[in-house]
Amino acid sequence: MAQAFPKSQFIGYDFHSGSIEAARAHAREHNVRNVEFHVGTAKEYPGSDFDLVAFFDCLHDMGDPAGAAAHVKQSLKHDGTWMVVEPMAGDRMEDNMNPLGRICYAASTLVCVPTSLAQEVGAALGAQAGEAKLREVISAGGFSRIRRAIETPLNMVLEARI
Repeated sequence: MAQAFPKSQFIGYDFHSGSIEAARAHAREHNVRNVEFHVGTAKEYPGSDFDLVAFFDCLHDMGDPAGAAAHVKQSLKHDGTWMVVEPMAGDRMEDNMNPLGRICYAASTLVCVPTSLAQEVGAALGAQAGEAKLREVISAGGFSRIRRAIETPLNMVLEARI
């Protein structure tokens, strides 16, 4: 994104310092200068008046996804957008009984759910949360306009606005 939009400024946050160091090294290696990376949680990253906040395949792993949504809301400009990329999943378990859904349930059981349970609140949405549950969480954070912007066989992209 930073290479595609060189006049924009990008700031990346992650709670894992090793990932931040890897991101910084990657940016240096590719001579990308309009980015910075910092350690920070989804509920406490600094900054405000962002035009866009993007979450890539992580909301379902968070202990307090509604709390993260509320923080995103306060960090956006009044006309800003939150882009939420999450695994493509149906709202009912039977909608996910296909080869990809079964893999996601397995990964979710071993990684996503324990990660969430180890954090404050422990919502444990899992990788197969489905759009209805994601909308519920995003709405709980104060967003009133939510739409599925696009989908692929693997992911859905939700756009949330205040």
